[in-house]
Amino acid sequence: MLKQKIFRVVTIMVLMVSLVGCAKKPETPTPPPNNAAITPEGHPTETPVQAGSKTTQTNVETKIMDLLNKKYPGDWKVLGTTLSKGSYTENGNYKMVDDVAALFPDTMGVSIFVGQERISSSVLQGTERVLKGYAVPATVGEVMKSGTTTSTLTSGYLKVYSPFKDNSGKTVAVMTVSVPQQ
Repeated sequence: MLKQKIFRVVTIMVLMVSLVGCAKKPETPTPPPNNAAITPEGHPTETPVQAGSKTTQTNVETKIMDLLNKKYPGDWKVLGTTLSKGSYTENGNYKMVDDVAALFPDTMGVSIFVGQERISSSVLQGTERVLKGYAVPATVGEVMKSGTTTSTLTSGYLKVYSPFKDNSGKTVAVMTVSVPQQ
């Protein structure tokens, strides 16, 4: 009787260890060397916006800021990687990115970054929001440092990088939106 119990326990332990050993561990993306940006395969490269573009950076930024200030009154705040404007918190809610995406029909997507983390995105992969798995554009870091809106052209889309600043003027987040160039 004791031998049977020991045999069962040992058999169960061996099965558990073998199953755990066979589990496929998720791959963690390796960061690019020297902080260089990695562009997903087949993704178009970005180029600076040329004079004479039909959709302008200023037009896009004005529409975004007017909408966000009207719908979400208050100051921008960041605690860790949690972004709030007034009493509203964007992390996990996605209302801001969806509202901005609705402003621009046929957008390629809207994302908000706090530091190097994408905390919100209008882009869906199945039913899940695309928050991880793609490199943070180098331009996001540049806008975080400079606090200045900038834009690039990518395959007919104007990609605008807008800083969000707290009441002291410090950039706390960056929104990116890709708008069809008309």
